[in-house]
Amino acid sequence: MPVRAVLDTNVLVSGLISEHGPPRQLVDAWLDGHYTLVTSLHQVEELNHVLAYPRIASRLRLSDAEVDLILAALLSQGQVVPGALQLPGVTRDPKDDPLVACAVEGAADYLVSGDRDLPDLGETENIRMVTPHEFVEILGL
Repeated sequence: MPVRAVLDTNVLVSGLISEHGPPRQLVDAWLDGHYTLVTSLHQVEELNHVLAYPRIASRLRLSDAEVDLILAALLSQGQVVPGALQLPGVTRDPKDDPLVACAVEGAADYLVSGDRDLPDLGETENIRMVTPHEFVEILGL
């Protein structure tokens, strides 16, 4: 059974910004079928919002069509969970709660984040919280 993982929005954005490093390796590995990306409509909307931040938009210089393609890839090539599960207070930062809920709802094995708050949790609901570097090692990339 393939490994299932949620990538935090910060990992997705970092993977788009830089052509090198673990976040980019993880985006490429997902597109190459090395694991199943679990996501939610909440996360796709969040990514759309973050990609519009002036400091991010100026670095990426993506057209509206390119942003639409990225979002469409998440929706068509990732496994999108319904987003019905709510887990308020499961993390220190309420903004991270929907990511953990997505991972639980999607029966993910890993939640990958560049934000230390999530990897510091260790494990929740049998989901390992890891850094991008750790997940690259787990995948053997």
